[in-house]
Amino acid sequence: MPDPSVSICVPTWNGARHLRASLESAFSQTYSDFELLLVDDGSTDGTLDVAAAFRDPRIRVHRNGHRLGIPGNWNHCLRLAQGRYVKFLFQDDLLAPHAVATLVAALEGAPTASLAFSRREVRHEGSRDDLPLLGPGYADVVSRFYAAFRGAFDGIDLVRQALEDGWDLAVNVVGEPSFVLLRREAAIRAGGFDPRFGQLVDWDLWLRLARGSPVVFVDESLGVFRVHAGGQSAANHRRLRTVAECVRILGHVRLHYGPRLTRAARRRLAMAQCRYGLHLAGETFRSVCP
Repeated sequence: MPDPSVSICVPTWNGARHLRASLESAFSQTYSDFELLLVDDGSTDGTLDVAAAFRDPRIRVHRNGHRLGIPGNWNHCLRLAQGRYVKFLFQDDLLAPHAVATLVAALEGAPTASLAFSRREVRHEGSRDDLPLLGPGYADVVSRFYAAFRGAFDGIDLVRQALEDGWDLAVNVVGEPSFVLLRREAAIRAGGFDPRFGQLVDWDLWLRLARGSPVVFVDESLGVFRVHAGGQSAANHRRLRTVAECVRILGHVRLHYGPRLTRAARRRLAMAQCRYGLHLAGETFRSVCP
């Protein structure tokens, strides 16, 4: 088929349980000019069998020769994609039927923007103990972010508003790649996903892209982010490494956005990074001295 406008990229690893519903939501899109690129990272379950059951000519399946891990597989998707826009869809997430059409329209309406993103429903499944994105803290940060922005805005505006209102800049308010549409060339030019990150790898890229071009917020829920004990987000949530990533990402914000902030804002940012650093030190001490 000719090069499509959009590549819906589905990075998979042992995702057979939820993959069928995810792919059905992709093929139910009202926007039809897309390829579906499934890049499997060495699954040992029935993931590839689920994919093989779909006979739509737009599907293209690639199996990696060796495990690349999450950031590596996402970057491999970017390299293999043929569309000028890239829409990730994780193996256990769901898209609303008009999700791609809505995000394409938003991005085409802002020619200088690097990405468009939307609200999404966060659906916690199974036991709710110790799952990420629970509790009033996360909901409060996201609701204040949604209230502050409409349409296109720059990363510096996001950082300034967060520091003024007291949001936690280590929280990914843009959201997961399943609910973001990227200009492929912009993402590649920015260096793609940084493999030094695990949980915050997407937030790191969104912040890097927003430094050089606007991003566009669509104030509408365009899908379902499923959070369950078997998901990678839940696994990362329980790791000390995630706290270390919060320290690192705030350091990146200080380095790249700091020169454009007031002295008071820089002080608040430094204090936020220090709080995470102290938390990391305390948790590290407890882990080695139970």
